[in-house]
Amino acid sequence: MFGYAGKLLYVDLSKGSFEDRETPPHLAQAFLGGRGLGAAILCKELAPKVDPLGPKNILIFMTGPTDGTLLPACPRWAVVTKSPLTGMYLCNSSGGFFGPELKFAGYDGIVIKGKAKSPVYLSIQDGKVELRDAKKLWGKMTDETEQEIRKELKDNRVRVACVGPAGENLIKYANIQSDLRSIGRGGAGAVMASKNLKAVAVRGHGKFEVADEEGLSTLVRELRTNMKESEAVKNFSKWGTTQFVDPINEAGLWPTRNFQEGVFEGAGKINAETMRKQMVKRDTACFGCPIACGKYSVVAEGKYAGTMVEGPEYETLWSFGAQCGIDDLGAIAAANMWCDKYGMDTISAGNTIGFAMECYERDLLTQKDTGGLELKFGDHEVFLPLLKKIALREGIGDLLAEGVREMVKRLKHGTENFAMHVKGMELPAYDPRGAWGMGVAYATSCRGGCHLKAWTLGVEVMQPKYDRFSPEGKGKLVFGLQNERAVIDSMGVCVLGARAIGVDEMVRIITAMTGWNFNSKKLLEAGERIYNVERLIAVREGITRKDDTLPPRLLTEVLPHGPSKGVHLRREDLDQMLDEYYAIRGWDRNGKPTKAKLEELGIPKLLGR
Repeated sequence: MFGYAGKLLYVDLSKGSFEDRETPPHLAQAFLGGRGLGAAILCKELAPKVDPLGPKNILIFMTGPTDGTLLPACPRWAVVTKSPLTGMYLCNSSGGFFGPELKFAGYDGIVIKGKAKSPVYLSIQDGKVELRDAKKLWGKMTDETEQEIRKELKDNRVRVACVGPAGENLIKYANIQSDLRSIGRGGAGAVMASKNLKAVAVRGHGKFEVADEEGLSTLVRELRTNMKESEAVKNFSKWGTTQFVDPINEAGLWPTRNFQEGVFEGAGKINAETMRKQMVKRDTACFGCPIACGKYSVVAEGKYAGTMVEGPEYETLWSFGAQCGIDDLGAIAAANMWCDKYGMDTISAGNTIGFAMECYERDLLTQKDTGGLELKFGDHEVFLPLLKKIALREGIGDLLAEGVREMVKRLKHGTENFAMHVKGMELPAYDPRGAWGMGVAYATSCRGGCHLKAWTLGVEVMQPKYDRFSPEGKGKLVFGLQNERAVIDSMGVCVLGARAIGVDEMVRIITAMTGWNFNSKKLLEAGERIYNVERLIAVREGITRKDDTLPPRLLTEVLPHGPSKGVHLRREDLDQMLDEYYAIRGWDRNGKPTKAKLEELGIPKLLGR
């Protein structure tokens, strides 16, 4: 198999056993790798209705075909499992160095089943696999865990993916940390810790063959030249994702104080320019990437002096900023740092705290409930004590650790009307009342309330090609973006690098690497196949059209200020977009893939159904 290591590592933690299996060529060609191949394996091997935190859940680490090459912006690897936050399919991806290292160690992916009797970590060194005792690591922060494992293995270049106290305490949005980057959304860290697996450490010196080395080398040179000349890439190199603060706020769709408003008056104090001036010390890059979009930041003075963090990214500037009514960069950076140390998703953590703040201001939570903390919008001093309570499940933290959807079940009193989640996953930093395409993107995302599976803002706000306050054409738009993003995630391409690596370039990449006869139609068909398999997993967990919806606040309340003032995204507008979306997807009116569509994509034959 050109372009692949050719092996998958199957680990049964209950038995303490390992097995090398061939990477299935027919599935690799149909689902590419990364997210897609992980989804195919999950669909084949995970039974429906399994407890996400039980030993029968499966945790999959999967690389893409571009991992381990010098292609720029192509080191992404994926984690696929069943989410404890949503109770449905979960896919995440991350950059850094772990994915390429796993491939150098001889594996395209790891499929982890069962539960160890006591805490362990998995060590993979050039094909040598062993489970090591991790009892002394249990309870340690993620950064401490990485350091201790490298020390034990006597190799500072070992790449480690690990969980922190938030995962160990089964916080529903606990993440996996690796190379200062987060596999963040949906609670994959809780799944990993529920298996008594503290970390996976990999080191490899191997190589893999590609079909056309000369062609791939030519592509590497071309793409690096294109990136040097691309204004979009230059902006990411200078600002990272923080560049979106001003345009999204100025368009009136930066969710403020739990989505009560769309314009944050303090945006100028936490935007890209202010952050670059006050905190950023150097740019950081993933394996083989010239963009260097990461920003290593240090808080030099004030209450949070000494804070050091990779970030904050745009989403975190929002979740601990506008969402909570905070314009203190130091406080946001400190919250980011502690989320990383505990192993906790910043989007869900900040969204959940913002929701709790509104509950507190409505007298639905009291100081007796919070242990004396006043959860008021604008008070950043609650962040650090509250994050500790969440990570350790102490007091009010035990409630917040469950996420917004579960909080609604316990608090009641109409809290569902301002609980900002879709299918249990807390919403990110875009208010769909100001860009309706994001409404259908959130509603139909394969993993719940997520912006990454179809970022419509590029053509609705940044370089408008669609009326952002209209349902017209939005179903078709989201369909196309979801298919393309599925390809990007499965190939191992970074979404930021995709500004310079389009579908045509990805066709050339997959052809040069594998020798397979791909064209743009066939590649996007693979994206469509991946999305349909992900929907199949959701359907067997009980997801239907009734779940493809938005929080009541977004369908009943208008934004009070700014350029999106007074716009009303109604239920009938969402229904119109869903009807168009289902029709073009080949799903029935209830959101279930039809037999004809599945057979057209070859899914039953591929998955042995």
